[in-house]
Amino acid sequence: MLLVFASSVFAQKDGVKRTAKDSVPEKVEAVEIKVQGNVIENQGDKLVYNAAMDVTSRGMSASDMMAKVPMVEVDMDGNVSMRGNRNVKVLINGRPSGLLSGNLADALKSLSADDIEKIEVMTNPSAKYDAEGSGGVINIVMKNVKLKGNTGNIRAGLGTRSANLGGTLSFQRGKTNYTVMLGGHMWRTWGESVADRENLSAGIWNQMIQNSDFNNWGGGPKLTFSVDHVFNPKNALSVSTSINTNWRSTLTDWDTKIGKKDSTLSFLWAQNADRFSTTLGYDFNIDYRRKFDKKDREFGWSAQVSKNVDNSDYTSIRKNQNLYAYRTEKSLNVGENLEISTQLDLTEPLTKKLSLETGLKGIMRFVVSDYHFDTLNYVSQEYFTLNNRNNTFNYYQNVGAGYLQFNYVINENYSLKIGSRLEFTSFGGNIKKPSDTSFSGNPYSNFIPFFNLSRKMGKAGFVKFNFTQRIQRPSLFFLNPYTNFSDPLNITTGNPYLAPEISTNYELSFGNYTSIGGFGVNLYHKRLNDAIETYRVVDENKVYKTTYGNIGQNITSGFDLNVNLKGKNWMLSGNGGLGYVNIRSIIDTGSVAGLSSQGFIYSGGIRGSLNFGKSWMIELFSRFNAPSFSLQGYTANWFFHMIGIKKRFNKDKGGIGFGFDNPLAWQIDYKTENKGKDFTFNEVRRTNMWGFRVNFDYSFGSIESEKIKPVERKLKNDDLKDGENQGGAQ
Repeated sequence: MLLVFASSVFAQKDGVKRTAKDSVPEKVEAVEIKVQGNVIENQGDKLVYNAAMDVTSRGMSASDMMAKVPMVEVDMDGNVSMRGNRNVKVLINGRPSGLLSGNLADALKSLSADDIEKIEVMTNPSAKYDAEGSGGVINIVMKNVKLKGNTGNIRAGLGTRSANLGGTLSFQRGKTNYTVMLGGHMWRTWGESVADRENLSAGIWNQMIQNSDFNNWGGGPKLTFSVDHVFNPKNALSVSTSINTNWRSTLTDWDTKIGKKDSTLSFLWAQNADRFSTTLGYDFNIDYRRKFDKKDREFGWSAQVSKNVDNSDYTSIRKNQNLYAYRTEKSLNVGENLEISTQLDLTEPLTKKLSLETGLKGIMRFVVSDYHFDTLNYVSQEYFTLNNRNNTFNYYQNVGAGYLQFNYVINENYSLKIGSRLEFTSFGGNIKKPSDTSFSGNPYSNFIPFFNLSRKMGKAGFVKFNFTQRIQRPSLFFLNPYTNFSDPLNITTGNPYLAPEISTNYELSFGNYTSIGGFGVNLYHKRLNDAIETYRVVDENKVYKTTYGNIGQNITSGFDLNVNLKGKNWMLSGNGGLGYVNIRSIIDTGSVAGLSSQGFIYSGGIRGSLNFGKSWMIELFSRFNAPSFSLQGYTANWFFHMIGIKKRFNKDKGGIGFGFDNPLAWQIDYKTENKGKDFTFNEVRRTNMWGFRVNFDYSFGSIESEKIKPVERKLKNDDLKDGENQGGAQ
């Protein structure tokens, strides 16, 4: 069924309020095109992937599912990017989460795809969103259903690469709805890699080759409890809390050979590394909404407290050519992240066609990271502390923001949004170990404009032009000056003096959808200044050093396309994109002077589903992911595919499914190439991607349900540049 809304005023006539979990409502809305029954939808200012409709995702992780979303790429380590840009903010139900404040890649792997309702992709959010996230914002909307009476569901899955178990219980008492969700997801990956580095030293080219095997597993349980209460038709309150845990074990064995290039290399050492991390996080959220006699006037207040504590134990044993251990180290890292946010929102209809949205927001962030290293004395068989490698880092960041946006329906075909957002940021901290030093950056402010013009074309067509700016503040992963010595020939350190990066985005979109399918096209151009880039050098001791700096300018242009067709018992859809990225150094001196990297970024996917019999469904999916570029190199694209079969029974209350991951390509090679002054680095990681899953789900109690609709605006903090690890632990 095709639904076309010329404005959200008309959209509310059915009496159903859209929540932040469905889509952030806007009282005077640009043309919204929505095709019910499709896995992929174009909804005004966002692209929506309806995860609940994807049978191939049963029993998978959120990371696996994210890789299937248009415009989103996920590499083999679980790092997320959009249009080749990793500066993406990931939210859960419109909010940051303690689940995601540690290692984002691991958190997405430990989150079950069975719990996800949909994934929203926003490349250019409006002024009422936080200005951060230069690559865009991804909002994971979790399943949350209000059930009339006592009811619930259970689900379970077991496979070669993942397993999950969970359930939901919901019950309503008068005007209050209670929901409890408990579940967990486990995952594992294994494979091997080869790294080949060449560097010029004293006029001689040297070579280092490292061969490694890795075996990783992780996951953990999550508990969510929410209460929604409607006091009267004009007042509603929503309170929720979640507790999540995450475990990760990483076992890596590698050997290193060095020597002159084009000669026989000599054995240097073999090393075994064992890292085990445990994470405990919680979120507490409260939302209050007040409506008035005047239609569409609304006031809202939201607050959130989110904390994450991460403990990481690490042990490393280095051996000689005869496999005798001669160096043993261990470390303990305790990282804490605390974030407190509050927000006020007001929507005021000024005329029948014009409305005003305004609000204020404050965020306080506190981060502590404490590393402690010990090494073994083989004579006394006792450990002693390595003081020069200990690190204690404290960091704070305060953000104050206000926004103002006008939404105007010009006529039945045209609508306009224009707004701005002002954000003020202060930050600082101290490094207590190995030396006691304090730092504070200069406070800065950012003025963020927003402009959107939409035109409805015919019955279901649309054209939209969008302009905005975005900023990206660095997270702890980039700021912490701790140096990671786990591989002494390849070390990494942060930069506490990083400044935010600013992007200017232009986007033109058009498309047309009908009841049997349609298409949407996005043309975009983005300029990113003071880009936070990774840069690497090889020093005189042949050590490969990695750090970060505001040293780049990134210019990207391209387009995205999605097409879908459907019949009575089948559906076929495709999506993809092509772009060109040009990254260059803005520094004229030193090792990064003159560096540049450019190339095409591309991705594509195709999906087909078929219903047969009375209760059977089969779905096939395949996708190749885009390469991603950095100032000194790129990471090549890779391909994967899946097959899913589902059988429903007992009047659709239960079901059993089977999933097959990469049945035609059991292993995937993931290639990385970096070049710098007098060095080259090439790595090939071969990861097992074949998998088989069996899944079961069953619902009990009343099957009469409706979407929860207590509030329209949820608190959103979408403003940090994510690294491989956002939290206290690296």
